[in-house]
Amino acid sequence: MKVKFNTKELEAFYITPFENIKGKLPFSKDIIKAFKKKVQILISVESVDDLKQFRSLNFEALKGDRNGEFSIRLNIQYRLIFTIKKERNGDYVLEIILLNEISKHYE
Repeated sequence: MKVKFNTKELEAFYITPFENIKGKLPFSKDIIKAFKKKVQILISVESVDDLKQFRSLNFEALKGDRNGEFSIRLNIQYRLIFTIKKERNGDYVLEIILLNEISKHYE
């Protein structure tokens, strides 16, 4: 599946080698490491429905103010929030995951 980053910060966390990430970070290195791992899973699946087979991700549609967004678990406290955009290319519908933010789940 195609993954796009809605923020330069998330893109930098993903493309920068882990050992090159320096300075004061908004998240712990464990969260960044989990983020990189989960993005790899998102890239590897064929469709959003395939995410349901990874029970540990806790893939879910969000409600309320976040209606239309989805999340997967990075750890017990943090979630990766994203939206899904569909583009029609002839008879084929391409699902694109747009990564929005890393969020504390209960705040």
